[in-house]
Amino acid sequence: MTGTDLIRLQRQPLAAGGYLAHLSLNSPKSLNSLNLEMVQALLAHLRELAADDQAAAVFLDGEGARAFCAGGDVRRMRESALAGNGGGRALEAERFFETEYRVDHLIHHYPKPVICWAHGIVMGGGLGLLAGASHRIVTGTSRLAMPEITIGLYPDVGASWFLRRMPGRSGLFCALTGAQLNAADALYAGLADYCLDEDSKQQVLHLLQRLDWQCDGEADRVMLTDALTEIEADQDQALPDSHLKARRGLIEDVCGGDLSAIAHALGDLHGDDAWLNAACEGFRRGAASTAKLVFRQLQEGAELSLTEAFQQEMVLSANRVRDPEFVEGVRAQIVDKDREPAWRYAAVEEVPDAVITALFDPPWPRNPLADLDPDCWRSVRARLT
Repeated sequence: MTGTDLIRLQRQPLAAGGYLAHLSLNSPKSLNSLNLEMVQALLAHLRELAADDQAAAVFLDGEGARAFCAGGDVRRMRESALAGNGGGRALEAERFFETEYRVDHLIHHYPKPVICWAHGIVMGGGLGLLAGASHRIVTGTSRLAMPEITIGLYPDVGASWFLRRMPGRSGLFCALTGAQLNAADALYAGLADYCLDEDSKQQVLHLLQRLDWQCDGEADRVMLTDALTEIEADQDQALPDSHLKARRGLIEDVCGGDLSAIAHALGDLHGDDAWLNAACEGFRRGAASTAKLVFRQLQEGAELSLTEAFQQEMVLSANRVRDPEFVEGVRAQIVDKDREPAWRYAAVEEVPDAVITALFDPPWPRNPLADLDPDCWRSVRARLT
C-alpha cells in the first residue's frame, strides 16, 4: 500500500462552512504501526491542511478496534540498520525518524485544533502523535506505554520533553519499565484531556460538524474544549483507578536515587501487585544500556525546549538504531519472538559511560532537524509547561 492508502483523508462538511479534516491511520493489521511512507503522507496532509482556510480542524484516529497506533515499524528499522547506508545515503530508519519528529513537532504547534482519538493500543510513536494534539481523547480500551527498553531503543517522539512533565518521577518510572497505563493514568499524567465512551466516536464527529466554527484557531479551541467537556460530563464514565496515582509514594521512593539504586530497588520489588510486577519485569528484561541512556536523556532534557528535545532525539535515534543492542532487541521481541535478547550488559553498572556519551555525539555535520523553528511555540499546550 502507498502512503496515501495508509493515511486516509476525509473532508467532512461543516454546518458553519468549510470542513473537518478526518485523518485516519489505515493499517489495522499492523496495529497502525508507522513507517516512512505513512509519516511522509501525514506530514504532507498536515502541511496542506494548515494552509487551507476551509479546513477548520483535524480529527486524527486509527482504523481497527485494537489500536490507535502501536508505534513505529521497528522490524523495518532493523532491516534498514542491517542493510547499512547504501552508498553513503542516510539510513531509511534515519529518514523515518526525521519525518516522524517533524510530524510530531508540527502537531504540537498546529495553528488549528487537532483532536486525537487514541483508543486501544497507544505506544511509542502513537503516543508521540497524541502528545501534541490540542484535544486528546482516550477511551476505556486505551493502553498507553513507552516500552522501548524491551527492544533496546529508548523513549523518543518528544518523550524527553513530555515524560519530564508527568507527576513526580512517574515519567522516569514509565521510561525505565515500559509500564502500561490505562485511561485514568493518561488523565492523571497529563497525556490526555478527556475519556469518552469507546462507542461515542460517531457522536463526537456529528457534534463537530454542527459546531459554530470561526476558523480562528484560538477561538475554535476554546469552543471545542467546552463541547468535549460537556460530552464527557454527560457520559459520566466510571474510570478505573490510576495505577500511577495509587502508587505515587512508592514510585517516588524507588526512583529517587541514582540509577544503580533505582535498578536495585526495581529488582527487589516483588509481591501480589500484578501491575507493579509487570512493570518491574519490563525493567529486568530490558536493556541495561537503554536504562542508562534513559536516565541521562531525562537529566539532559531538563532544560531543553520541545524543539531542542526533538533535535537531541534525532541524534540519539540516528546513533541507537545502528547499535547492536537495538538490532538484537528487535530480533528477540519481534522477529524471532524468543523473548530472550542477548544484551551486551547484564546490569547498569556494567554499561561504560563512554558508550552512552557517544550516543549524544551527532553523526553528521548538521542536524537534519536544525531548521525546526523554536520560536513557533504557541499557547496550545501551555498547560503542560
